[in-house]
Amino acid sequence: MNQTRLSVVTVLLASWLVAATACAADPSESRKTGSSNTSSSAGSRDKNSPSDDMPVTDPAYKLTRGDEVAVNVFNEGDMSTDQKIDNRGIIRIPYAGEVYLAGRTVRESEAYLEKLFVDKKLLRQPMVTVGVRGYASHEVSVLGAINGPGKFRMPQEASSVEILDVITGMGGFKQTAKSAEVKVTRTLDSGEEKVITVDVEAMINPRKADRSTPRSFLIYPGDRIFVAEKLW
Repeated sequence: MNQTRLSVVTVLLASWLVAATACAADPSESRKTGSSNTSSSAGSRDKNSPSDDMPVTDPAYKLTRGDEVAVNVFNEGDMSTDQKIDNRGIIRIPYAGEVYLAGRTVRESEAYLEKLFVDKKLLRQPMVTVGVRGYASHEVSVLGAINGPGKFRMPQEASSVEILDVITGMGGFKQTAKSAEVKVTRTLDSGEEKVITVDVEAMINPRKADRSTPRSFLIYPGDRIFVAEKLW
């Protein structure tokens, strides 16, 4: 009887040793479940994070009509969208409706949308990322007493450019140009047109400027520049 019990114990001990040896030989087997859970968790984080192809855009870039923007609302895929800003300066956000973005910088747009979602009681702590997938054609019309009148194309990612750079890029003033009275016509967000007189001559020759004369003037996409000729 004692011999039988001893045999059973021996068999059980041998089986345990075989199993332990197998696990030691293939340690990945003992971690399979844990590894699977880790992978699943990582996949969940990737799904809820901003997409890898989210365009990186200068936060100071000012959005304009015609820009194609990507709006990513963290963990809220059904509220994220890719759209072109229409001629009214608007895109349409799911659940939030029409949103005016033209004229706002990328950073301002992100903050504005986050506040909008809270104010509309759509989200408690939204995290919004805005990027530009496609830039609108940034052109400025330059006419009058200019050596090379026509269209000045701004750098694609630029939201503004100095008026001196525009004039220089178009060949500079003619000798007959009234460079102290350059007219810039700008369409405001309200749709109204505003004409601004810029003393570019004082920017070129600071000695002709007084303390109130601005040393620079920014030109924006869609502006129209006209340089009149002297009458003498």
